[in-house]
Amino acid sequence: MVKLNRVLGGAVLACTLLVGPIARADEEKPVHLIVKPVVGHVVRTKSIVKIDLMGMEMEAQGVEKSTVTAVQENGDVISEIVDEGGKIRSAGAEQDLPITPTYSITHDKFGKTIKSGKKPSEDGFTTPEVNKLMDTLTDIVLTDKALKPNDTWQHELENPVIKEKKIVVKDTYLGLEKIAGKSYWKVKESAEAIVDADGAKVTYQVTEWIDPANGDTFQLEGSVSNVPTKAGLMTMHVNAKTIEATNKSK
Repeated sequence: MVKLNRVLGGAVLACTLLVGPIARADEEKPVHLIVKPVVGHVVRTKSIVKIDLMGMEMEAQGVEKSTVTAVQENGDVISEIVDEGGKIRSAGAEQDLPITPTYSITHDKFGKTIKSGKKPSEDGFTTPEVNKLMDTLTDIVLTDKALKPNDTWQHELENPVIKEKKIVVKDTYLGLEKIAGKSYWKVKESAEAIVDADGAKVTYQVTEWIDPANGDTFQLEGSVSNVPTKAGLMTMHVNAKTIEATNKSK
């Protein structure tokens, strides 16, 4: 009987551990993910992108600085983007990445890009339509409704590659998650985009941790698969994280 009691007690404890987080998640108060930016706010982000191009593996690392320069009455946010440089490694060799000239970009209050001063790539590696697709697809677009854990929303995007095939982007708020003792809003996003007449698809999924204090993306993990290039299909795995501003950046 003692052994049975121990087994039952262990089972009850296991159930408590499993059910406990769910109950606590259900008790989370609804949150609004949109935080109004402050002019002058600076965010520096370090990104690591692992690339698989038809079996050839590469890794690119870089740092980008974003400074809020204006917030319009309708909620649009204008930011200046500065490329602070990076490296690319392949087959044991390393070289500097080309510096992207500084440019301004405008997002609406939900995070969707509505205007960009970034010059399109002219390297011919991918088509201009695929470049535009990548810029469009990788926006994290939020909602202004109050969200509880596991609430979902979606939005529709134009497809610059196959115009008659719209892109449906699906999002889920996963609740609060603590990292190093601090709580962040956790959001998952996924989408598929048809990129040729045969129905081939680029697939995209990303998980983002948002700082409730300022709306910044504290951390991001995601992948984009089956991107068509002149050299074949490419898959990218991205890890990005906010880093401290240097004295020079400040």
